[in-house]
Amino acid sequence: MRRAAPWIVLALALAFPLAMQAEHQTYYLSFASRIFVYALAATSLNLILGYGGMISFGHAAFVGTGAYVSSILLSEGVASAWIGWPAAIAASALAALAIGAVSLRTRGAYFIMITLAFAQMMFFLVNSMKAYGGDEGLSLRERASVGLGVDLGSDVAFYYTALAALAAGLYGLHRLAHSRFGRVIQAIRENEERAEAIGFPCTATSSRASSSPVPRPALPERSWRATASTSTRTCCTGRTRARSW
Repeated sequence: MRRAAPWIVLALALAFPLAMQAEHQTYYLSFASRIFVYALAATSLNLILGYGGMISFGHAAFVGTGAYVSSILLSEGVASAWIGWPAAIAASALAALAIGAVSLRTRGAYFIMITLAFAQMMFFLVNSMKAYGGDEGLSLRERASVGLGVDLGSDVAFYYTALAALAAGLYGLHRLAHSRFGRVIQAIRENEERAEAIGFPCTATSSRASSSPVPRPALPERSWRATASTSTRTCCTGRTRARSW
């Protein structure tokens, strides 16, 4: 039954737009799409918090980085999603790598406070970008184009695209968590001193986990507000004993 559960949930998710269209409740399609976008963010958070045992106080900073990169490219005329989305993932990964390289040198409350400090830096950086909305956020008149006859301006098309991105993210996390690298991350979570004693490079592994390219959301909505306040809610990594969700 446990193996069948994901397929049952996927089947229900695929049938959901048909049911909503039949009931003329298209609002719920947009609402569900937003849920998928935030679930994708939670998937990447689960890697470092659930499997790695590293508390995140500013994970939304990385979500905001991806949202702003793809949105800025779109506002500057780069409408192709095949450029904007990979650029958003790369920018988020680079930001996580840079922040993690500094933050992972600290421990305990110092670690949490320095990640919170980086989150505030991101907040004020985005606030100062007046050309792209500043503290009012960046509004877009249209969504990115994926070609292939798919119009993301349609709520149904955007729903299925967001669902596909979430499914790919969950599958990627599953594969990563059960790889040798994933086992090392979990070993560090359980007992960092013992993992380091048997030869695992704990700091380097944690840094790779925090910048691992599990997709962060890079799906700008029609009027997506990549507001600066997003960057203040939670940043990078902290160490504690935590179980995967």
